[in-house]
Amino acid sequence: MQRLKFPVLFLSCVLSTTAFAQPTQISVQRGQKFQVESSSKVTSSAEVMGQTMENNSDTKNTIVYEVLGAGQDGISLQSTTTKMLINVSAMGQEMTFDSDKKDNEGPLADALSPSINKSKSVILDVKGAIVKQDEDATSGPALGGMGAITAAFSTDLFLPALIGKELTAGVSFTDVASQAKEKFTNRDSGTYVITAVENGVASISYKGIQISSMVMEQMGMEMTSSSNNTVKSELQVDVKTGLILARATVIDMNISVDAGGMTIPATGQSITTVKVTPVQ
Repeated sequence: MQRLKFPVLFLSCVLSTTAFAQPTQISVQRGQKFQVESSSKVTSSAEVMGQTMENNSDTKNTIVYEVLGAGQDGISLQSTTTKMLINVSAMGQEMTFDSDKKDNEGPLADALSPSINKSKSVILDVKGAIVKQDEDATSGPALGGMGAITAAFSTDLFLPALIGKELTAGVSFTDVASQAKEKFTNRDSGTYVITAVENGVASISYKGIQISSMVMEQMGMEMTSSSNNTVKSELQVDVKTGLILARATVIDMNISVDAGGMTIPATGQSITTVKVTPVQ
């Protein structure tokens, strides 16, 4: 009997560890609300006929999500943009929009004002990917092109690549995700590394490649923008609920724009931070 002590103890530890390291699933309840505060800075520089053209945008917004229903088939959300501040500098022109002000004018105001404090429906699958949603101006190119459209494939609450994975320290895995919407395609491939897990919160690093293509129209001209980007992210995720608590992402962009028989090379960088908090 004495010989069984170590094997039994060892087996007990293994079973205990296995039971703890369960695949992360989305766990939310009807009536819960979450506030998402995000900021994004995008800078780009293009060479056009020997001249350098710089475009910059600085966006801050606040979105409140309410869980209308959650079950085995997915999650029903109500999304409401409550605040938005945008500053855009493009081709020597400045455009601003501040939802807290009453005197907004111009193209941004015309496009975005109707979206403020207007709720829309968002349906997620069991991994947190958007399967259906009401469209509004905030998913269009007015907010910086590809980054804004890419965001339409998922909310800032959950990251589909992490759902179903065991988020334990030292674990790493690769993921490939492709999306297509109208005249936009995007493919992300990279590696996630769980660097630590403390008090039920997993710290995760991501490095990957993003390949995107988008057809746009500006001033009556159709343009095709293609990019090959490197992506680095740092995330904090609640292991029990699958909820993203914080995320910081840096995207270094190499872009090629084809317009009117001319190819325009450009480079840029996008820096985005996101913070998610429950609303009491």
